[in-house]
Amino acid sequence: MLIRTATAAVGLAVLLGGLWGGLPWVFLITCLAAVLGIREFYRLHPPETRVAKAGARPAGAELAAGAAGNDARESREAGGEESARSPDQDEPIAPRACAAGEWPANPAAAPFPGPPEENDAAVEQLAVPLAPESVALPPPPAPFTSAPTSESQPPTPLPAPVGAAWAAAFVIGGAGANSLLQFWAISLGVFVVGAFVALLWLIAFYRGPRWPVAVSYLMGGPVYVGFLLAHVMALAQVGDNFFLANPLDFDILQFPVESYELGRNWLLFALLATFATDTGAYLVGRAIGRRPMAPGISPNKTWEGAAGGFVAAALAALLLERTLNLGLGLPAWTGNGAIGWAEAWNWQPLLIGATVGIVSQGGDLLESRLKRMSQVKDAGFLMPGHGGILDRLDSLLIAIPVVYYLLVTVLRL
Repeated sequence: MLIRTATAAVGLAVLLGGLWGGLPWVFLITCLAAVLGIREFYRLHPPETRVAKAGARPAGAELAAGAAGNDARESREAGGEESARSPDQDEPIAPRACAAGEWPANPAAAPFPGPPEENDAAVEQLAVPLAPESVALPPPPAPFTSAPTSESQPPTPLPAPVGAAWAAAFVIGGAGANSLLQFWAISLGVFVVGAFVALLWLIAFYRGPRWPVAVSYLMGGPVYVGFLLAHVMALAQVGDNFFLANPLDFDILQFPVESYELGRNWLLFALLATFATDTGAYLVGRAIGRRPMAPGISPNKTWEGAAGGFVAAALAALLLERTLNLGLGLPAWTGNGAIGWAEAWNWQPLLIGATVGIVSQGGDLLESRLKRMSQVKDAGFLMPGHGGILDRLDSLLIAIPVVYYLLVTVLRL
């Protein structure tokens, strides 16, 4: 617990420092998170098992069949001895010897055709024991193995450099957009180019079964990590300031920190509301959680914890609306006594915070489902006590885009 708390404190300090450092620092942190996140996502590619071809018998089936055949043969021999007994007698019925030149009606009943003298001689010859070394036994059958095919080969690892470049391109596109329409246009162009490169790699290098699964992970990873993280830059640029609007004239040393106060405050609002949701759900779930919400995906999550996370997000939104300048009216701290709490009230942040309290938990369940499919507990081991970077971004990947779209479409900021 101590390591988990220390790691959370360091991570929160880095995020807050990046926020107050300016948009260039936000951009660098977002790109780094996208690169690390896509590496962990590609590791979640479900492990493949050996898939036998249709109609092929697995290894060891031949030996099992041989053993079953031996058992059946012994049963038939034992049954033959029993069938040779008369139902009214205890002794077996002796087979009748055939005369010379006479073919028996049942060949199995007379193994040595001919006169009795010849039969006795043949029996005496067979009674001579053979030396063990003179008996040549056939070699045991080898286990059945099919020829190596693409179904029996382990899958080729997904290319982390291709996915990292693709995810970073989404973030760069989000930094260069100055409107919602332009953001979508740039993101669509990045997706088309990245999908073309990914398909070329898939055709040239991928070897393994179930290639549709590989396609979905190869293309879904940059969209899930890169495109959703690009909304961090889009949200941070809400207002009249844009990070890469004029990239040739941009100077990182002369970039004014105060020019993106509105976007910084809304990004901080989304981050803290999401953290409040996770903390409230964890505390309430441990205290009074009784009803599992999704036992097949995340057994520790309960409906009581989900309700606690929702309430915590709403309360955090109320507090942040009172302390941050969100561009919706005069906050309480700007008035010098003339404007009170009632006059500074805005209901929109409460609605947005409550929405974050719902969708952020859905993002957590989505990432838990991906880990369950890959049979892993954590996406990575980058953050001691917390797992990987995806384990901390799962809720934010859904919450930040939702906040951004509510601002630009409903509140029109």
